[in-house]
Amino acid sequence: MVFYAILLATGTVGTDVMPQFMVSAIIFLSSGRLLRGASRKPRKDKNHTSAFSASEWSLLNKFLNWFMALLITGVLALWLLKPVGVSFVDAYIFREPPAHTYHSDPAP
Repeated sequence: MVFYAILLATGTVGTDVMPQFMVSAIIFLSSGRLLRGASRKPRKDKNHTSAFSASEWSLLNKFLNWFMALLITGVLALWLLKPVGVSFVDAYIFREPPAHTYHSDPAP
């Protein structure tokens, strides 16, 4: 991770080279803060009963995992499909082909 951070900081490579690394780095760097924040919060009610049963939590967990996996895969696919050097806004503006047709001479 330090190696890729140095490459990004020096400008040797850009974020277009390895978008999957950027997603993994963001998840890795933010997970520690989320876990520390959750452990610092005191539990208000020790006898708190959950509104969901264990099987419902399992289903919600599977749904969240699949949803986030598809969301990350979709964002990475859009990132890889857009041309390098073109912003997402410019790619969205030019999503429709022009009204005129292109003409070329027949190939020999």
